[in-house]
Amino acid sequence: MAPHDGYVVVHGGAGMHGHAREKEVKQALRLACKEALKGLHDPSPDHGDSSKCTPLNMVGNAIVVLEDDPHLNAGYGSNLSLIGTVECDAAIMDGASGYFGSVGAVSGIKNPIQLARVVLEYSRIPDPLGRIPPLYEYFSL
Repeated sequence: MAPHDGYVVVHGGAGMHGHAREKEVKQALRLACKEALKGLHDPSPDHGDSSKCTPLNMVGNAIVVLEDDPHLNAGYGSNLSLIGTVECDAAIMDGASGYFGSVGAVSGIKNPIQLARVVLEYSRIPDPLGRIPPLYEYFSL
């Protein structure tokens, strides 16, 4: 990949991380960008071939890294609700096709972005009656 063929930008969340956690937050953001670009630089069997390195997969891979990091308010590191549970939202969109999937207030899901991706993929399936499938799921396990 040439230096200017594309960019990956990630967001570490709103709010104050504090100087004590700045190093860990920046490390998580760098790792998310590297994970997103991994398939472009190394199309090995572990990372799939370049045809599987779609922007949608790149975004999903980056978000999984962010959700897995305890220093960020996403997935594993999420703030607790008023009743002491973790409830996460996630959304993903395929810009090329316009398909969209999202989930809200999900509990007990390690990576909500992967569940949002399932909703997106489900929305691609044509309905025999011409109905539009749900693009958003709100539930708790």
